[in-house]
Amino acid sequence: MDLITTNELCKSYNKKLVIDHVNMHIPESSIYGFVGENGSGKTTIMRLLTGLAEPTSGTYELFGLKNNDPRIYDKRKYISAIVETASLIPTLTAKQNIRYYELYTGIELTEEQRDELLTKVHLHDIEGKKVRNFSLGMRQRLAIALALVNNPKLMFLDEPMNGLDPEGIAELRDLLIELNQKDGITVLISSHILSELEKIASCYGFISHGKILEEITAQELKERCRKSLMVKVDKLDKAEKALKLLGALDYKVSPNGEIKIYDNLKIKDVVVCLDAAGVELLGINSSEESVEDYYLNLVREGK
Repeated sequence: MDLITTNELCKSYNKKLVIDHVNMHIPESSIYGFVGENGSGKTTIMRLLTGLAEPTSGTYELFGLKNNDPRIYDKRKYISAIVETASLIPTLTAKQNIRYYELYTGIELTEEQRDELLTKVHLHDIEGKKVRNFSLGMRQRLAIALALVNNPKLMFLDEPMNGLDPEGIAELRDLLIELNQKDGITVLISSHILSELEKIASCYGFISHGKILEEITAQELKERCRKSLMVKVDKLDKAEKALKLLGALDYKVSPNGEIKIYDNLKIKDVVVCLDAAGVELLGINSSEESVEDYYLNLVREGK
């Protein structure tokens, strides 16, 4: 089941189209990795979905309700977002920030619930320390604690790993996995640190210049990015038969004369095999794509 869907969603500013007929599908209980360059439209889409901006045209659905359905305002109670920067008060402690946020939202927690929130984000042992003395990683975790005050089912995070050191990134990564797997929170997260996104995302949306290039599951992406040996030949039929005799079982044939082999075969064995079969080898190379490589290739193909 999709918790969020968009249908031909568009947004214009000063007659410039910045979100261009976007169709997205975010499954319930997923971590949706939102990948795109600066200015690609990620933040604008988050602002639209959280109700901070209105679409120019098109629609979206949250929890099965369309954006023009009055009942959607009640459903927004189950959404939390950290878009662009978190609003923290530097002169207050972590717990005082939570109390202030309760006043702002009209939600009242018990002292035990506040302690549970701070424990969940690993800020339970800093009683009395002011936020102005927090590291960036601690600030991000406190921001997430505030986002959890309303016990959300859906969370939007816009570049939460920006500026974090490796330890801070690892702590945030583990926290998001816990929130998703233990608490069942669906997370839409954008990040430029794609190597980290690979470790947590269950599906992806790739966007460029306001257009969705592709949506893909993590398993499908892993399949496409796995290590392979690409050979380009003049005679596909002969080459395929020869490679099967060599032991190739997992491969894909393209009409342009390319064969992508996923079996663990040595390059020299493939060369000898094809030569013996009378197949001219026009090119051969080994590759293993990262998420970043995959995205950049999508952008090039789109252009």
